Amino acid sequence: MRERTLKPWHGAAFFLLVMIVFFVICVPLQSYFGLYGVAVTEIILLIMALIFAKVMGHSLQSLFPVYSPEGLPMLGTILMWISVYILTMVVSLIQYRLFPRQMEAVSGGLDDVIYSVPFWVSIIVVAVLPAICEEAVHRGVIIHTMYRIRKEWLVVLIMGIYFGLFHANPLRFLPTAILGAAMSYIMLETENMVYSSAFHMVNNLLPMLLQEMLLKNSQVQQAQNQLAANDGTVTMPLVSIGVYLILGAAAPFGMYLGNYLLHRRGGSKPPFFPKEQMDRTVLKIAVPSAVLFIAGSICFGCGIYFESVL
Repeated sequence: MRERTLKPWHGAAFFLLVMIVFFVICVPLQSYFGLYGVAVTEIILLIMALIFAKVMGHSLQSLFPVYSPEGLPMLGTILMWISVYILTMVVSLIQYRLFPRQMEAVSGGLDDVIYSVPFWVSIIVVAVLPAICEEAVHRGVIIHTMYRIRKEWLVVLIMGIYFGLFHANPLRFLPTAILGAAMSYIMLETENMVYSSAFHMVNNLLPMLLQEMLLKNSQVQQAQNQLAANDGTVTMPLVSIGVYLILGAAAPFGMYLGNYLLHRRGGSKPPFFPKEQMDRTVLKIAVPSAVLFIAGSICFGCGIYFESVL
């Protein structure tokens, strides 16, 4: 079959089909079978991506480029994940502050599903399968329909929106959109799904491992008891938001360093700060860092003064 030229509307139509299948078939499966239904959902997503490749006449290698990873780009991927994860935590904490009951319902619902099966099964379903199946849909099929769009930032933005909508919850939209945009940028820069898949797996795996450790130390149970004592909700302290905003001040540099390492492939050694763009680059890092640090300091100070008084 002759390879058909992919266009953005192909990606939009495919995404719409994915969402229809998700709500009509996958949601009932997940409601009935729990995490095992989520596993079936992931397999369905992978099958749909493979069928798209077949129907459009594209080879698997062209739509799902997978090559051996290199050390420095992988390190850059992890560094970008750390930086982006801090920013998503800021967004999540602000949402907890504004919508405590709704966020607790979302978080509690996810935990109930994840910990309803043996932990090793949760790791496979929550961390491994999405890094393969969801990536095949987003950084495989959909992103390749966007290559006719010349502006990379626009592709990254659109892909972030798709990934946010894909998680089908208004309160999960912003954090997942940020993560989706970051993974899409990594895919565009490396043209290797191994790196975006590694980002995806680490993002889903490490919080699970951390929570499992907390469960063993009974800290999660203590937090649940605190929630029960507060009618099921707890107000997110401004101090906590301030701390993460201050930590987030390091994120712009972390993302820049991670991006630099992404391009250290095949023995190439690009300059860390291109001379002709040094001033502009420094400003791009320094300005958002200063904004985050100042906002964090204000939140931290207000939390210490006002909330401690109250």
